[in-house]
Amino acid sequence: MNRRKLLSWLTLSGISGLLSVVIGACTKQGSNQEIAIPKTETSQNGFFKVGNLEDLDETGRLLKTLEGDKKVLVVRDANQSETLYALNPTCTHQGCPVDLGEDSKDIFCPCHGSTYKADGTVIKGPASRPLENYQVKVEGNAIWVNPTVA
Repeated sequence: MNRRKLLSWLTLSGISGLLSVVIGACTKQGSNQEIAIPKTETSQNGFFKVGNLEDLDETGRLLKTLEGDKKVLVVRDANQSETLYALNPTCTHQGCPVDLGEDSKDIFCPCHGSTYKADGTVIKGPASRPLENYQVKVEGNAIWVNPTVA
């Protein structure tokens, strides 16, 4: 192999390696990261019991998997503590899982930084659509969610 071919081969190898890093950085991150979310099994007229108020108060949020592997995130409104929201915890930008931010007030996507209010509306992009809202009700101490869009 002559010197010119060797240098061409090394240059192409370097460019292809750099290109794969750039493409990997621009694709959806976190899609291969599965979060272990406990499943709920109790159903009542389309509603699933996802926990109770003490669980919500203790952790600041409830994150569960419902029938059909549909996931739900239940949070309280920061300004009206009696108001609960049940949301699809999948970012509307590129489908990464979202969760409460460290401040326990807003919902944050770790992949690209989208931020949502507790009701699912977008505060900061790149997401442009709100999170899906599900029906939520409290009976006694139990929190129930119907995973149809409210």
